[in-house]
Amino acid sequence: MPTPQKEATVASLIDELGRIQSAIVTDYRGLTVEQITTLRKRLRPVGASYMVVKNTLLRIALRQRNLPDLGDILEGPSAVVFTEGDPVEATKILLAFVRELRRDLPQVKGGLLGATVLSQHDVANLATLPPREEILGNLVGTLQSPAVNLVSTIGTVLSNLVSTIEAYHQQQSASAA
Repeated sequence: MPTPQKEATVASLIDELGRIQSAIVTDYRGLTVEQITTLRKRLRPVGASYMVVKNTLLRIALRQRNLPDLGDILEGPSAVVFTEGDPVEATKILLAFVRELRRDLPQVKGGLLGATVLSQHDVANLATLPPREEILGNLVGTLQSPAVNLVSTIGTVLSNLVSTIEAYHQQQSASAA
């Protein structure tokens, strides 16, 4: 029979999983409380949090949210970076923190992006993407380009038409005179 504390933790995880864009699972062994606090402070401005979780309770919450089971990713002690904001920025902060410590701590195990399970390699690739705003700007530029070209082409055709009419009018005026 689950304890009220475990039920509250599962309810909290279910709520958290409903709000997030991504969840990156790490092994936090070897990190000091001070280092975990530092990581949490760095993640907070980008809408992310770092939480130590029990694997069993996280599996229950994932099942309740109809999200895929993370399988082997949830082996051993786990802490999760829950990201409500841009998952790319949070991943970059996490991996920069790992590089700064010059050890593989916290070790990234994998994660979840939407309903897609990510491997360690996928998480590393996620950190190489440009920020969301830059991707959206590129998309808008790409979508806008054909319209700009069409307007330019129509403007050129109209300009040529006006030039042709003017030339014809001048020719008619010259031959009448």
